Amino acid sequence: MRLPTDVLPTSYIIQLLPFIQVGNFTTDGHIDILVECKKATSSISMNAADLKIDNKTITVVDDENNTPFEVVSLIDQQTEREIITINLKTPLVVGKTYKISMKFVSILNDELRGFYRSTYEENGIQKYLAVSQMEAPDARRAFPCFDEPNMKAVFTIIVGYKNDKMSAISNMPVNKTEPIANMPGYMWNHFNPSVKMSSYLVAMMVSEFVSETSNPEFSPGIVYKIWARPSFRNQTAYSAEIGPKILNDYAKKYFLIDFPLPKMDMAAIPDFAAGAMENWGLVTYRETDLLYDPKKSSASAKQRVATIIAHELAHQWFGDYVTMDWWNVIWLNEGFASYMEYPGTDYVEPGFEMNEQFTVTDLHYVFGIDALESSRPIDFQVNTPDEINQMFDAISYEKGSCIIRMCANFLGEPVFRRGVTRYLNAHAYGNTVQQDLWKALQQQANQENIILPDTVENIMETWTRQMGFPVINVTRSYNANNGATASQQRFLLRKNPNSTDTNVYKWWVPLTYTNNFSAPAESSWLPGSNDSIQISRLPGSSSDWIIFNVGQEGYYRVIYDERNLNLIREQLMKSHTVISKKNRAQILDDYLNVARANLTSYVSAMELTRYLTNEHDYAPWTAASVALDYIDVMFYGLRDERDWKDYMTGLVTPLYNHVKYTESASDVHLTVFTRSQALNWACGKLNISDCVQNADRDYHAWMANDAKELSPNLRRLISCTAIADGSRPEWKFGFDKYVSSTLPNEKTELLRAITCTVNVTILNEMLVMMITNNSDIRLQDASTLFSNIAANPVGHQVAMDFLTNRWNEISAYFGGFQGFGGGTMARLFRSLCNRVNTQAKLNQLKKLRSDHPAELGSSKSVSQGMEVAEANVLWVQQHYDTIVNWLKSQQSVATTQPTVATTPSTVATTPSTASSVYLDNFSALIMAVLAGFWSLTRFCSFP
Repeated sequence: MRLPTDVLPTSYIIQLLPFIQVGNFTTDGHIDILVECKKATSSISMNAADLKIDNKTITVVDDENNTPFEVVSLIDQQTEREIITINLKTPLVVGKTYKISMKFVSILNDELRGFYRSTYEENGIQKYLAVSQMEAPDARRAFPCFDEPNMKAVFTIIVGYKNDKMSAISNMPVNKTEPIANMPGYMWNHFNPSVKMSSYLVAMMVSEFVSETSNPEFSPGIVYKIWARPSFRNQTAYSAEIGPKILNDYAKKYFLIDFPLPKMDMAAIPDFAAGAMENWGLVTYRETDLLYDPKKSSASAKQRVATIIAHELAHQWFGDYVTMDWWNVIWLNEGFASYMEYPGTDYVEPGFEMNEQFTVTDLHYVFGIDALESSRPIDFQVNTPDEINQMFDAISYEKGSCIIRMCANFLGEPVFRRGVTRYLNAHAYGNTVQQDLWKALQQQANQENIILPDTVENIMETWTRQMGFPVINVTRSYNANNGATASQQRFLLRKNPNSTDTNVYKWWVPLTYTNNFSAPAESSWLPGSNDSIQISRLPGSSSDWIIFNVGQEGYYRVIYDERNLNLIREQLMKSHTVISKKNRAQILDDYLNVARANLTSYVSAMELTRYLTNEHDYAPWTAASVALDYIDVMFYGLRDERDWKDYMTGLVTPLYNHVKYTESASDVHLTVFTRSQALNWACGKLNISDCVQNADRDYHAWMANDAKELSPNLRRLISCTAIADGSRPEWKFGFDKYVSSTLPNEKTELLRAITCTVNVTILNEMLVMMITNNSDIRLQDASTLFSNIAANPVGHQVAMDFLTNRWNEISAYFGGFQGFGGGTMARLFRSLCNRVNTQAKLNQLKKLRSDHPAELGSSKSVSQGMEVAEANVLWVQQHYDTIVNWLKSQQSVATTQPTVATTPSTVATTPSTASSVYLDNFSALIMAVLAGFWSLTRFCSFP
C-alpha cells in the first residue's frame, strides 16, 4: 500500500472547478506535478481514489527541456490499492526533474472526505458549498498525488467558482482573480504557492460564507478571519477574539517561532466528520466547535470552542511546520496538540482552571482504554487507509498528551518548552519520528544540567513502545526511617487467563510523593528494568499519611498498604481540603478502578467515598461521578438497585444542596460544571423530586412560551429530564426545537436530549431517521444519535436490535463515510458495549460481531468494546454481592443523612416516573463535552 520512493514530488499546480449548483456534483481538475527522480525507473506510482482520469491527457516531460516521454500504459488500481501507475517506454534519469500532467474528474461526494459537498438552509433556500477534508489519506480523492505525509511539496492551488455571492479560499492568500474562459459568470482564484507541506494539509472551500476579520492587534502581521454562513455571522466574535490571541501566544511566548503564513482563516462547516482539521492557514471546524453565542451558548460549549481552537492552532507548529514521518507516530501531532489545549485555553480563559481539569478529562478517560488487553502501543505500525483511520483514537490523543505532560514535569516545564523549540527549529518543514523529539529534549536537558537516571529516549520509549501503564504498589515500613517499597505491575481491568501476550511490562516511572501539599514534592525513579525499589526515607513520620503521584502528573495508578490508606481516609473524613483537589480526584479514581480490577477490596474503595458528603469541588466529584456511574450501570435492573440508589442519594444530596438547582450570577466556571454533576445524579439517576419537579416546571414553561429560554448551562439536562418524564408532546417539542435551532451548540444539546425518551416507539423512529435521506439527522450526527440511544437504559436494547436487524440497510446508507477513528459500523457497535451487564446481552453482542467479520473483525475499537462487555459480566459475578453487603452495612448511615431544604419544595427521594433512566447517558456525555472529547466527536483532530 506504500508508494515507492523512486520519484518524489517537489511542487504541484492543482486546478479545481467544482460544480455545486449545476447538480452533477463533480469537480473538473487538472494537475501538474514536478517530481525529482531518486532512482532510475520507467514507472511512476501515485495515489488516486474515486477519480476518473482522462488517460489521453497524461503526459510526462523533462522539465528542463520539455522533452516528452512516451506513456505506454496506465495501471489503475484505485479500487484495491488506491494507486495508479504510469508506465513509460524509457526510464527516468536520476537527479533530473520531470513534470507529470493530467486531467481528471473527482466526485464532489457527500461522504465528508476529500473535496466534498455540504449543505445548509438559508432563508428557506437550500445552499451548497464545496469544502475539503484530506486527513488522513483522502487528498487522493480530490486529485492524484503522492499522498504520504513525508512526501512534502509546495502546492499552488487554483479554484474556480461561480461569481454569484460565492468566494473561494485556500491555504494561502489570493494572488490573482480572473474570468474562466468560455464560462460566463465563473472566476478563477489563483492562490500564492504554499510553504512546503504534506498533501493531507491541502485545503480549499467554495461557498457563500461571510467572514469576520479579527482585530489586527491580537495577532500582528497576520490577517485573521472567521468564516460562517451569513445567518451565523453573529456567533463568530468569540473565535475572532481568542483565535489570534492564542496564535500569537504560541508564536511569541511558547514556541518562540513566528507563524510562517501571512493569514489564517477558520471556517465553520455545516457537515464535517471531525471536530476540526488543522489545514495550514485554513482550519475547518464543525459549526458547534467554532461558533458561540454569549447569550444562548453554555459554559461547556464556550470551553469546547476555546480548547478546540487551542488544539488546532498548536498543530500549526506541531503537525504542519514539523510533521510525523508516517501515520504510526500520529501521536506526535495529536498528543502534543491535546496537551497544548490546556495552556492555550488557559492563556485566554484563566478562569476555566484548565490545569485542574486535565486529570479528570484526558488522564482518567484514557486509563479506561489503556487498561484493556486489547489496547495498543502509542507507536503502532499501520499500512492500509482503514488502519490509518483507526489511529485517531484515545491512545494517540489522550495518552499522547498524558505522557508529554509527564515528560514536561520530570524535565521541568521551562526546560521542556525550550527543548520543544529546539526540536521544531531543527526539523522545520520536515518530517520526524519520535526519536527526533527525544534527542532534542535530551540536548536541552544536557545544556541545562538536568540530571536524569537514563536518557530521555530510553525513559520515554518504555511508554510509547508498549501498551498499557503500571499500577504502583506502595508498602511502607513504618520504622524509624519511615521508608517504603514501591513495586510496579501492568494494570489491567481484566486479565485473560488464555492470553498469549508474553511481553514483560516495565516502565521508567517518575515517582513523586508528599505528606504536605504546601511544600515541594520529593521524588525517586523506578527503573524500567526493575520490579521494585526501596525508598529509604519518606517525608514526615510513620504516623503521617503519604500520597504518591503528586498532582497525578505521572501516567500510573497507586495502591497503598492498608495502614497508609486508613491514614488518608481519616484525613479525608476530618479535613479533606488538606489534600489537593487533583490528588483527591486521583485517590477516588485509582481505588474505584483498582477494586474493579480485583487488586483491592471494593470495601476499601467504597469506604473512601463516604467523605464525599463534604466534597464540593469539581475534580474530585467528576472523578467519583464517572467511577460510581460504572457501578450504577452495572446495578441497573438488578434486585438490590434500590440499596445502591439510597446510598448515592446520601452522597449527592449535600452537593445538590450546596450548588442548588438555580444558577447564581456569582458562579465561577467550575461551579457551573459541578452543578451539572449534581443535577445529573439528582434529577436523573436518583429521582430527587425537587430536582425533577423543577426541571419539569421549567421545560413546560418553555413549551407554553418558547420565547422563555432555558438556562444554556441547564438546557440539555432540563430537556432530558422532562422528555424522559413525559410522553410524545414533550419529545415532539424538543425535537422541533432541535430542528429549528440556528445555534449549533444548542442543536447538539437538544439532539442528545431527545434521545432521553423512554418511549420505545419514538426511539425506533429516531433510529429510522438516522438512516433516511433528507431527514433532520445529519450524517455527521448519526453516531452521536445512536450512541446516546445506546447509552439510554431503555434505548440500549432498542439500539442493539436495530443494528442487528437492519445491518445491511445501515451499512449501505453510510457507505464510504468513515470519519476519524475508523468505520461507522465499528463505531456503532462499540457504543453498544458499555451497558452490557448480563450474559444474554453479551451473547447477542458476540453473535452480532461474528455475523459481520468483514466490518468488525479487524477493528481495534470493536475488540476493546468486546473486552469491556465481557469484563462487565464478570464484574457482576465477582463484585455485586460484595457491594450489596457493604451497602446494607451502611444503611443506618444513609438513613441519618439530613434532608435538603430548597425552594420552592423539599427534596424527596421518591422516584418521579420514567426519569429514573433518562440521564444514565449524561455522565459520559458531560465528560465528552467538558474535555472536548472526541469521544463522540473527539477523534477529530482534534486532528
